[in-house]
Amino acid sequence: MTPLEPRKCAPRGTWVLAALMLVGGACEEPSRSEEPACEGWRPGDLVITELLPNPEGTDTGQEWMELYNPGRTAVDLRGLMLYSARVDGTQERAYLFEESVPVAAKDYVVLGDVRAGELPVHVDHSYGDALRVLGNAGGVVGLRCAEVVVDEVRYSKSGRAGVSRGYDGRRVPDAFDNDAPDGWCDTPASSDGGVRASPGAPNAACPELSGADAGVSTGTCLSPRTGLSRSVSRPLPGDLVLTEVMADPKAVADAQGEWVEVYARRDVDLNGVTLANESGGRSVLDAPPRCLEMRAGSYAVLAHGDEPSLNGGLPPVLGTFGFGLSNTAGPHALRLSLEGAVLAEATWTGAAVPGVSRQWEGTRECLAPEGARHGTAGERGTPGQENLPCAP
Repeated sequence: MTPLEPRKCAPRGTWVLAALMLVGGACEEPSRSEEPACEGWRPGDLVITELLPNPEGTDTGQEWMELYNPGRTAVDLRGLMLYSARVDGTQERAYLFEESVPVAAKDYVVLGDVRAGELPVHVDHSYGDALRVLGNAGGVVGLRCAEVVVDEVRYSKSGRAGVSRGYDGRRVPDAFDNDAPDGWCDTPASSDGGVRASPGAPNAACPELSGADAGVSTGTCLSPRTGLSRSVSRPLPGDLVLTEVMADPKAVADAQGEWVEVYARRDVDLNGVTLANESGGRSVLDAPPRCLEMRAGSYAVLAHGDEPSLNGGLPPVLGTFGFGLSNTAGPHALRLSLEGAVLAEATWTGAAVPGVSRQWEGTRECLAPEGARHGTAGERGTPGQENLPCAP
């Protein structure tokens, strides 16, 4: 890959508009109407494969990250948003690609924190100071197009400064698989003891772990998208949101027609996740060997059964649960958890209305609006889809 021409002023694509207002002359930020449009991107169109959050010496100006294009055609980063944050998602900073940055099919592009002078030979494009500095103890980096998260990874601390964190070179770069912590490692030392990083080139294989070093296996599953086996991408607290519940369907009996809707903020699998209610009912979601995949920005339906002729005509059901949902007034709760950690929770006190779901907009709760219809009997609710706004 040929490095781009060096910039003569600070990059403009930062999300922090207040800072941009201080930049004058030729580096002035264009108006919002001039910003490049972003559309047509899907999760997994680019994969984050390596990053150096803790260079030797001063971090400023030396950090970088590597992206891989797994597709069969070239793509252009123009219009995408690159972002970073702490591990908990706070203090997000972002950079908008306003210029053309092409990435050939099956090729890499390296993005760097270069704030002055020419680009180093290993960096293809500079995001300047837009991301400030990446957290050395771990954090989040990602790419998105509007609300579509193309890829996002949580990285952990490198063993020492100057060593990059790389996605295992034995694995095919995949935006689901790279969410699994066991797919990453400090770049191994080469046989000649050279630089422990490979920007713009395939990564080295991570060393095999054994004994106490192996830790707890995340398990594997078969991806319905690719047909290939991969590591389960385990959700963390905040990755999932409970958005809608149908506790009292009219079209069919409760035992066949109750359902719950889940929204994913990140690419995750629901394998091993527990759904439970306030009465002690609980079901572990799984469908071995299949991955219960959820793409970032998508909705999934959990129900008593996956046969539309029996469940009231629900859309495809991702997972099933066996306990019942209460129809009476009183304190109610649904929780998603994994190994004791609560991933998401929804609570309510009202009695169920027959044939009408209950939905949430952030912390706001309401019954599904009149215009929200689904299934064979046109019950009120939007399983597997974005909820209609609550009435004012």
